[in-house]
Amino acid sequence: MLFFKKIFDFFCGDWRIFWGITLTIIIVKLIESWEVPNPVSQAVFLLGISLSLAFSLKRETSV
Repeated sequence: MLFFKKIFDFFCGDWRIFWGITLTIIIVKLIESWEVPNPVSQAVFLLGISLSLAFSLKRETSV
């Protein structure tokens, strides 16, 4: 398990970024299945990724 954690830390580094992006992708896929216009799903995708990165950077800079 430690091996996988080291791989994750190398590529991603933060669980908040990982889960933020994962949840964003899941939400976008659900929106696409509801046949909502494509710009709406793109906006949700960009907003979700931006928020997850912003919260992670905020946490890193406040240490």
